[in-house]
Amino acid sequence: MKKAFSLIEVIFVLVILGIVASISSQIIVQVYENYITQRAVYNVSNKTELAINQIVNRLTYSVLDSAIAKNQNDSSDYKLLTKINLAIDTNLTILEWIGYDNDSFSVASTPYWSGVADYETATKSLFDSPGSNLNQVDVIIKNLSNSEVGFSGSLQRPAVIFHPRTQEGDTVDGTCMGIVDNNTSCIYTVLEHNATSFDFNDTAKAKLITERYQLVWSAYALVPVKQANGLYTLNLHYNYQPWEGEEYNSTSTSIRTLIKNVSVFKFTQSGGVIQLKLCATEDIGADYNISTCKEKAIIR
Repeated sequence: MKKAFSLIEVIFVLVILGIVASISSQIIVQVYENYITQRAVYNVSNKTELAINQIVNRLTYSVLDSAIAKNQNDSSDYKLLTKINLAIDTNLTILEWIGYDNDSFSVASTPYWSGVADYETATKSLFDSPGSNLNQVDVIIKNLSNSEVGFSGSLQRPAVIFHPRTQEGDTVDGTCMGIVDNNTSCIYTVLEHNATSFDFNDTAKAKLITERYQLVWSAYALVPVKQANGLYTLNLHYNYQPWEGEEYNSTSTSIRTLIKNVSVFKFTQSGGVIQLKLCATEDIGADYNISTCKEKAIIR
């Protein structure tokens, strides 16, 4: 007699296979969803970390008290970063500052500009900076600025800022460095007199020269631009000189996109500590997205 499965046995097997297939498909879907989510978390976390680290690297070499928060729609609306109140100043979304020339200062074992001025022999026309090698400084600045800034020819001029001010009522901050209101009272454009001496470009301008100075050739601005989806693209503007009348949105300014899909960009300063918060979003489809935030502190 030939043996075979009964109809009930076949149906029973098919039911079991259906249950197994259903469970397996759910597991596969769950594994795939976890993979998509983890990949999105990694991507947005990595992008946010890279972006905020680039910001920190630039801000670390900002001139003391040069940072300004600005209203993107009203250039007359601004505050020093030290005066920002995050709860009130929600319209001040642009962070702008002047960075000192760390590249030619730290590229060699002996800085190419020493940061020390012989103020006792300084005049309205020039000052000596012992231990400097301004020939090398000129080469580095021209290379970094795409030959737009330099000590000679028709190029835009670097500038020097002296710290600290000691006269009563005389302050040095971003409001006198050309960033706002065309006020350049505490920043002086310079040329190379020789390898260890600077000539002032404006010999008639009154100057208060102290023992310490910083050499600058570019300002920087972090500008959030609204996207169609309501989030923001965070752009870094650089290679422009406010002391020469240029603004962050000048046609000659260099621009680099740091990160897209930004939901939060906040900054403040308390004492000597600059605090940053950056949040970004990664879309994973079906109206779902992943967000991550990074916070950094820069001690000045």
